[in-house]
Parts: sequence; C-alpha cells; structure tokens
Amino acid sequence: MARLVRIWTPIHLAILVAAFILLYRQSALTAEVIQGLWFFFPVGILGAIIANATGTGGGVVFVPVFEAVQDSTIMVPEALRAVATLAPEQSVAVSFTIQCFGMSVGALTWAYTIFVKDTLAWDEKIEYHTLLKLAGAPIATGVPALLLTQAFVDISGDQLILAFKLFSLALGILLLVFTWVQRHQAASQRRLDIFPWEIWVLLGLGVVGGAVTALFSVGIGEFLAVYLILRRFPTKVAIAVAVWVSVVCVFAGFWDNYFSGLVRLEIALIAIPGAVIGGFLAKWIAVLLGSLWLKTLASLWIIASAVYLLVA
Repeated sequence: MARLVRIWTPIHLAILVAAFILLYRQSALTAEVIQGLWFFFPVGILGAIIANATGTGGGVVFVPVFEAVQDSTIMVPEALRAVATLAPEQSVAVSFTIQCFGMSVGALTWAYTIFVKDTLAWDEKIEYHTLLKLAGAPIATGVPALLLTQAFVDISGDQLILAFKLFSLALGILLLVFTWVQRHQAASQRRLDIFPWEIWVLLGLGVVGGAVTALFSVGIGEFLAVYLILRRFPTKVAIAVAVWVSVVCVFAGFWDNYFSGLVRLEIALIAIPGAVIGGFLAKWIAVLLGSLWLKTLASLWIIASAVYLLVA
C-alpha cells in the first residue's frame, strides 16, 4: 500500500494542476476580481482545515460564507457584486469544486501519513483489508445515491438553503455531543476490526450520506466520521476514512454541477489555492490541537454558522 500511495500521489497532484489550469482558461478571472474578492482565499484555507482535520466537508464553511456575502454589509466592490452573489444551487456547486482540490490534498496527506510514514500508534493500527471495508462500503452505495439524487431530486432556492441550515445545526450539535461523551475513551476500548453486520450499516450510511451530499456538498463524510467515532474506532482512522470517502463523492458530484453551468469559476479559483494549503496543513493542525479541541472548535463553528444563517 505504501508503494501505491507513493506512485499515486504525484499523479493525483498533476491531475489537480491540469484541472486548475483548464478551469482558469474557461473563467473570466482577472487581477481586479482577485483583488476585490481576495477574502475567498482564506475562506478556502479555513474550509479545508475543518474538512480534512475533522472529516466534515468544507461545505459547512463555504456555503455559510457564500450566503453571508449576499448581505450588503459584506465589503464586496459594487462592480463585483454580480460575481460574488450566488444562488443556493451555485453555492453548493462551488463548494463541490473547491472540495475536489482541498480534500484531495487532505486525502493524500492522510494516506501518506498512515501508509508511508506509518505514524499510527500500535493500538491504532488497522489492517488494510479493514480500511478497505470501512471506505469501500459507503463509496459503493454513496456514489450511486449521490448521482441519482442529482438526477431526480429537485430542491432549489429557499428550500435548499433552509434545509442546509437545519442540517448544519443538527450536525454541529451531534458532533459536539459525541466529541465530549467519548473524550475519555480508553485505548483498550478502541476498535481495530469490523463486525460483519456493520458492512450493512456502512452501506446504509452511504445511501443516506450520498443523497445528502448531492444536495449540500457535505454529508457522507460527517455521517461516517460520527459513526466510526461512536463505534470506538481510533479518531485518526475515522477522520482519514471520512476524508477518503468524501473526496470520491465530491469528484463524482462535481460533474453534474459543472455541466449544468452552476460553478462560478472565479470564486472557486480564488478559494482553491487556499483550500490546497488548508488540506496540507489540516493533519498537522489536528495533531497540534488534539482531536478533542479540534472537533469541539469545528462543532462550534458549524453551530454558530447555522444559527447565524437561521437568524439572518
């Protein structure tokens, strides 16, 4: 596995560079746009750090910020307001696009850390075949559920953003509760293998998570991370698996938004470099803060942003 990660990492990074160049050539990005909408760059950093350090999708940062930009108090030059103003469907589409880059780098970083550097503690090491089951089962049902939801479910406008607010609020509270309930988990209680019946649970999580991700650009990673932590799998493993599954799903979900013309390329291109930086830094920030405080801060951000959107 270590050899495969070493070979695939430069290939994947080359694909991302080529994709960024292609999107840039299709965009109307100029120095004036970058200067006026520069704040999407640090938003990309923050979103990718939260996404890749906790397993929650970057959409919990991107979509609230895109919604907040609609507020006239946000300092957006009047000439660029049309560029910065996004419909709910466009916010989700841009979130998908940014996550394709930011979560890709985070996924590669986690894979390199686990398989190449072999940094997991002895009581956190999980066999490769178990990791394959943990990630493969939700991907197997999550991607089809995502694509079918995009094709046949039509939730748009105010309905979409209201559903996202409620989902984010419930997710933040759930993550916060689980974080503190299991903060004293002993090493002897950690799970390193999977029960046969849990495959069916993971398949079910893939169906629900894939459908939710199609609507909000987040969902499957959050559900998976919470479930694995609840089932006492090592936190680092839970986060890594959630990131790997999420990146596959956002790549699958990107194309429908792209071909539908929903991706506002100028905003995505400003945020993507920040997301790449955040995806690279996320693992080290997770180690520095520790899983407890990192997940606590992420939960509080999700709750606060959801409350802000509901009140606003």
